[in-house]
Amino acid sequence: MNRPNWTFPAADFRRALMSLPVTQAWESLDPPELAQICIPSAHAKALSPDHTIVEGMRGAGKSFWTAVLADDNTRRFVADTESLSGSAGLVVRVGFGLDLADEQFPTATRIGELLGMGQGPDAIWRAVLLRHAFHYLKRDLPFAERDWTEAVRWVADHPGATTGYLTDADRALAEDGKVLLLLFDSLERLADDWGGVRRILAAALKLGLECRTRRAIRCKFFLRPDMVEEEDEVWRFADSSKLLHAKAKLDWRPDDLYGVILLHLLNSPSVGAEFRRNLEQSGNECGQAIRGAYRLPRRMTSDSVRAAIEALAGPWVGASARRGYTYTWITTHLADAKGRLSPRSILLAFRQAAEWTDSRQREHSCALHYQGVQQGVVEASKIRISEIKEDYPWVDPLLRALHDTTVPLSFDELSARWTQRCIDEALAAAANQRRLPPRRYSSDPLRKPHSLVDDLVELAVLYQSEDRRRFNMPDIFRVGFGIKRKGGVRPPR
Repeated sequence: MNRPNWTFPAADFRRALMSLPVTQAWESLDPPELAQICIPSAHAKALSPDHTIVEGMRGAGKSFWTAVLADDNTRRFVADTESLSGSAGLVVRVGFGLDLADEQFPTATRIGELLGMGQGPDAIWRAVLLRHAFHYLKRDLPFAERDWTEAVRWVADHPGATTGYLTDADRALAEDGKVLLLLFDSLERLADDWGGVRRILAAALKLGLECRTRRAIRCKFFLRPDMVEEEDEVWRFADSSKLLHAKAKLDWRPDDLYGVILLHLLNSPSVGAEFRRNLEQSGNECGQAIRGAYRLPRRMTSDSVRAAIEALAGPWVGASARRGYTYTWITTHLADAKGRLSPRSILLAFRQAAEWTDSRQREHSCALHYQGVQQGVVEASKIRISEIKEDYPWVDPLLRALHDTTVPLSFDELSARWTQRCIDEALAAAANQRRLPPRRYSSDPLRKPHSLVDDLVELAVLYQSEDRRRFNMPDIFRVGFGIKRKGGVRPPR
């Protein structure tokens, strides 16, 4: 099969890769630059207002897309470039997310205070929705503008009037040809325990279900995978299945991830023109920039993407194909146990590979040396571990206890390492950092180690081997914790 013949000046493209934007996480509602917005085809469904539940792992883009949708400029850019259905006439507001201003919605601290005063979570979310609807319609609120306590108390005391106001707002929005979309993100921060999160989240989800019966008001929830488990108590309300059956996922295929790298090169001030020339010669003309940002051609094939990556990093992760093919090796070693990948990991891997090559193999014929690619994966593993330790602090003591072991491990080998002292340390880590404890273990009245294994399998940190009697670990976690596997990437010393 003939592939495009990409030719990239190694030093120039290496420097461009060294400027890849790598952030730990999207921690605000500030929108990204237009040139940073890469839209996998699978995400178009997730961005549609008709899909209430959107599931995504850490780094998959939940907060990123919240920021994009919440900003008029970036939302219009996405709608114009991708022809997203249902995007015309959207009025987007944030019901909960990464903002400590206490203006668009009450913060987690304020919500805790309101609950402590005896207010119910239903009234909190209805007050948020009512205030956003009245703001857009430029109507006077029946409660003080900046006083969440008064707003929630008023809604709780006037349930009938609240429903009537929301019905009037829905009618006015529909007559105006608008749809109010309320976004919810970072909902795991609502409380420090699963009981608290379930109570507050369930109330928000019920409101989202109610809004599906309205003409012009919708809700969208960006949720972690462990919050979308159907058997969890949070979904035990009438007709919750209507939300789950229509859920969308923020999945990234290998070509999508490599597309993030190629999009950066396409818009690079230093090598963008050269990259676009290569695109045209390969039959993939990108067309004119839209508001200063170029988009990758929709019809760009996997062969074209692979040829571009091999032009940057060579075809093999070694002197021959024995160690693996670069195109498949990188994504295989950056995936979790469920095969999921995040753009942040691949951005970091490529940037670290470029920096390593620049310092140790500057005369290499490709932008990236294969040893730099290997080192980039090691560094990406470290960052992925720092992320999971931030979101799930209880994972760290459990995996540190497995240091220097060799996977796969039997359940008995795992539980022998997880002493009661180790488990206590894991639970304390979650409590000290005000994060949720392991979901299944904390709900297990007998607190069996089997529940911890189930929690790690749910997070895709562990997976069962083919014989179903042992547990293995993907390289993205194994490497950083110094856990061995025959033939795998070596843990750093």
